[in-house]
Amino acid sequence: MADPTEDDTSLDGRTAIVTGAASGIGRGIARELAAKGADIVVADIRETPKEGGTAPTQELVESEGSDALFVETDVSAEADVTTMIEQAVEAFGGLDILVNNAAAAARYASVEELPLQEWQHVLDVTLTGVYLCTREALPHLREVDAPRIVNVASQLGFVGIAGRPAYCAAKAGVVNFTRQLAVEYGDVPVLANAVCPGLIRTPRTEELWEDAETMADYDDQVLVPYYGEPRDVGAMAAFLASDDARYITGSSFVVDGGYLAH
Repeated sequence: MADPTEDDTSLDGRTAIVTGAASGIGRGIARELAAKGADIVVADIRETPKEGGTAPTQELVESEGSDALFVETDVSAEADVTTMIEQAVEAFGGLDILVNNAAAAARYASVEELPLQEWQHVLDVTLTGVYLCTREALPHLREVDAPRIVNVASQLGFVGIAGRPAYCAAKAGVVNFTRQLAVEYGDVPVLANAVCPGLIRTPRTEELWEDAETMADYDDQVLVPYYGEPRDVGAMAAFLASDDARYITGSSFVVDGGYLAH
């Protein structure tokens, strides 16, 4: 591990798994980690973005000079996660960084309207997926000098919003699961932290930008005169994965332009 007096955000020689990295925030995180020198395992249910029209994430990672591997993975499926971890370790010889980013969101519905099947799907992917990936990664993280877990939660892990009962519950679970990991594995030390984005401009959220009422409300709350992009979340994840974050664990970092502060 780097000397504590050094300023070291380099990730050269390290391997990172980023789940849900085919597009959106996950893609932004993968690119930022690659820009710092990490090799990337892109774990997702599809290789190319659902919306199409752009190159696979692994090609963008390779354009940064890093190596990349795509592994088709449903993080809610135990067998898929086990295979993904095995392939990552086989390809790169080990694992240094796990970024649990994959998530699912149900349609807008109240608790009374939301079917159990949709509730369960959101929790299976967004919370249980974090558990499964972490469980399978930990034996390998124990073997490296600077193991890191970065969980992508949400500002909705701290506040409620109408129509998102399952997502709010799952992301709050990710926040506290992160604290639990920090307590359980601090003596290794495996450092575990969460990044909690606000509304980030991605293809998945594009329809929100076309809703004048929603955006007017968001404009009233965000303190900066611009919106977040995937690279903003990626920059925080890359910092937490670096040696400069050697004394940070069990914490959650909100990346939301000041929304919660307001």
